[in-house]
Amino acid sequence: MNLLLVDLGNTRIKWATAQGRAHLRVAGEHPTAKLTPAWISRLTKRHPRHHLVLASVVPRWNAIFARAFRGRATIVSGKLPELKHQFAYPNPAELGADRIAAAVAAHDAGLFPAVIVACGTATAYTVLDAKGRLSGGAIAPGLQAQLGALLGATAQLPATTPRTPRSALAKSTRDAIRAGVILSFQGGIKESVARLSATFPRGQKPRVILTGGNAKLAAQALGGNVMLRPLLVLEGLYIIGERFLKTE
Repeated sequence: MNLLLVDLGNTRIKWATAQGRAHLRVAGEHPTAKLTPAWISRLTKRHPRHHLVLASVVPRWNAIFARAFRGRATIVSGKLPELKHQFAYPNPAELGADRIAAAVAAHDAGLFPAVIVACGTATAYTVLDAKGRLSGGAIAPGLQAQLGALLGATAQLPATTPRTPRSALAKSTRDAIRAGVILSFQGGIKESVARLSATFPRGQKPRVILTGGNAKLAAQALGGNVMLRPLLVLEGLYIIGERFLKTE
């Protein structure tokens, strides 16, 4: 089974190929802002015998991918019948495809109950209950989004890259921005995970699973009791593709 797994995010598109669970290989990434129909066409030609499994949070590209991979594409959503037992959620169709894929991967690996924290453009918290069903969560601005909002709303603050300062007690404006944004990001994650964990029934302690580009930075706020799974969404896409093709 040849699968092309595509995670289309707000900032970047990442893709991987797989011929089995043990052979998941990240093939590359590309800025979402530079995505074009011609680029998608070239991707199709590079993978003429692969079945596409797409998790997209930018819906305007979905139909273009489906046309390019006509007859060999699965677009992930809460409407897929193969996922009907995956949810304890009122309207699964409104869930982001990346959150669904991450939940599928964690469920398949038996990693539940859990709080999955995806640290990307947004910081998305996805809760799996004791049966492994996606039961809710929360969404907050990601690290870069927080920094962009701060710089965009102020006149005098200088452009700054989001890296960890030497001390929380900053001695320059740039370090003050870095300290404030990173402390806000890490503190928000720590508090959100604590609040979401408190929603579980007494005696249930959820795993905390971190994925996404800023996962390691988030892990610093939570100590060592976390699991880093950088390919969680792509793992979930493989499992969904496997299920879909078995039902054809």
